[in-house]
Amino acid sequence: MEIEHPRRILALGTPNSGVLHLLKDLTGSAPDLVSDSTAGLTHTWRLETRYYTASLPIWIDEIPHVSEWREEFVKPEAREVVSVLGAWVYCFRKPVKEEHTDVIKQTLQAIADVVEKACGYSSDAVCLAVAMPQSTTPYLEKSFEEWEELCMEFGFEYVDAEAKGRNDFGEPVGVARIKEALEANDWVDGGDAGLEDGDDGAFENTFAAEEAEMGIELFGMKGAIHGEEEDDEAPQVEELEQMMQRMQAIKEIGAEMPEAERKKFAAKTVSDLMQSF
Repeated sequence: MEIEHPRRILALGTPNSGVLHLLKDLTGSAPDLVSDSTAGLTHTWRLETRYYTASLPIWIDEIPHVSEWREEFVKPEAREVVSVLGAWVYCFRKPVKEEHTDVIKQTLQAIADVVEKACGYSSDAVCLAVAMPQSTTPYLEKSFEEWEELCMEFGFEYVDAEAKGRNDFGEPVGVARIKEALEANDWVDGGDAGLEDGDDGAFENTFAAEEAEMGIELFGMKGAIHGEEEDDEAPQVEELEQMMQRMQAIKEIGAEMPEAERKKFAAKTVSDLMQSF
């Protein structure tokens, strides 16, 4: 079954954290840089499993300053963006010094704060903390168990991107584990819950207006983060409006799935959807 308008993935990290390298390993391709920052780039991952197919939009962001990023994303206008995310993939380079670990902790805490502010404790988004290779050697040695415990404290699953094969329990590790976790996620957006057949046209008109408004708010927020002037927002808003597509009712999936799988794909209600940054 094809999932229409699925929830999004947000892949993010500090500058030079290796986000694009991870996306290429995971999806087979990655967007090209158009500036010295990955912030604002988008990508699409065609995911096919035995239960569903979906074209997952991937948003990419960069966190040059953790406190400033957190301050912007806990604002009310960011709630609509956060609420349509089905997964957070936070990338970081394996630290060289202990103080680098402190930045990782601060970032994990900031993301956890953003999710809690927007969704409370009801968020079912997948949260992965992915350690990327470090070009500097030697780097700080930490066991898998230490990393696992550190990330779990903030609600993240730790994944070593360099790991290959399977662990002692026969489970996939590395990029294969990321793919497995995302495949098992619920990507159905419940934003159209309660619509009756034939109501999608009326809903579309309302949706389009709300989406445009949300886009304007988002670009204002991102401009504050990346130092852009308000005058630069108009072309971005126009591009967003051009990309908006007709909203269609998403039918419930999983009726024929086994009970365990059906629970994984339970729909999550959100108020609005957004196609792209």
